[in-house]
Amino acid sequence: MIIYRDAKATDALRLAALSIEVWLSTYAKAGISDVFADYVLQRFTPLYFEQIITEGAKQIILAEQDDHLLGYIVIDYQAALPESLDALTTATEISTLYVRARHSGNGIGSALMQQAREAVIARNVSHIWLSVLHDNYPALNFYKQQGFQRQGTIWFELPGERHENYVLTQVVLPA
Repeated sequence: MIIYRDAKATDALRLAALSIEVWLSTYAKAGISDVFADYVLQRFTPLYFEQIITEGAKQIILAEQDDHLLGYIVIDYQAALPESLDALTTATEISTLYVRARHSGNGIGSALMQQAREAVIARNVSHIWLSVLHDNYPALNFYKQQGFQRQGTIWFELPGERHENYVLTQVVLPA
């Protein structure tokens, strides 16, 4: 049975490991460059996740089965809106939705997204938004099935590299 719950500081090690796995499989299609290796090893650390969990500006909901992490979603309640979304009055970013590849297609992503919607609605936020790599077709198809629509483009930048990401939005509360 899959359990969905808010992350605790003791989950930080598993969150870091899963993040590296999913991020590299998404972005490092040609292989792992020094830039990519440096990014994931500097960014996705247990300390990074412990800080997110204790600071409280973001909420991490995880999916686990028999104490094994299968996926997680991060809701960033204080994220700055991209320019293409300036007209929105209240919007919250889904900054991360990662599910291990071997567990994709089992409804975990959909369940995590529903958990996030419920959390956002409880805070009276009208829209959720996220960005996704422009050629991550499985993710783009998933978000389309979830009711998201494209609203623009932003760039994910690493030293010497720019990666196009589409901005997607969804209404969660009627206007």
